[in-house]
Amino acid sequence: MHVNLVACQTCGLVQEADDVPSDSVVKCGRCNFQIFHRRRNSRGRTLAFSLAALILYFPSNFYPVVTAEYQGHHSQTTIFQGITSLYAHKQYFIAALVFCTSILTPVLKIAGLIFISLTLNWPSWKRTRTWIYQIIRIIDPWNMLEVFLLAICVSMVEMGEIATVHPGRGVFAFSAAVVLTLLATLSFDPRLIWDSSADQHRYE
Repeated sequence: MHVNLVACQTCGLVQEADDVPSDSVVKCGRCNFQIFHRRRNSRGRTLAFSLAALILYFPSNFYPVVTAEYQGHHSQTTIFQGITSLYAHKQYFIAALVFCTSILTPVLKIAGLIFISLTLNWPSWKRTRTWIYQIIRIIDPWNMLEVFLLAICVSMVEMGEIATVHPGRGVFAFSAAVVLTLLATLSFDPRLIWDSSADQHRYE
């Protein structure tokens, strides 16, 4: 007899959940959290959000994130120019940190989600997809783009009396890319990586 064991994502309790109707959910017997849940249309939504984030990734890095006017001088700064400036001032650690969190890890995460979504029908690539998803989970906590946005906002407030600072077009593309990447991650159901072809068509 086949027994379907599931673990609660909240409290970790392992329990049986068999013969669940398609329009029903199972809740944990300990914490009452919904545990038997598959994200419908996960593959399509993950791919759509990831592609949209990839499109916005380029203007977020090439357009200026801030424009400033100070004593009659007008300047615009992109993320890459900010990293270059930090490096020139020998702030190597901060420059490397900003580069990794603002440029490197976002594109790795987006590319990884796109690759997983496009190769779900390739049975021989299951371990590769698992390895890529594990990397995404590792770099995800370091992908804190909102920290850089917070630094921009703080600088805009502190410089308000000595300079005029405005957000550039890159900030809006940057913010949208953050949101879309987050939605792509939340939309993806990792169980699709190891599902059979029948289960993938049922849940994807």
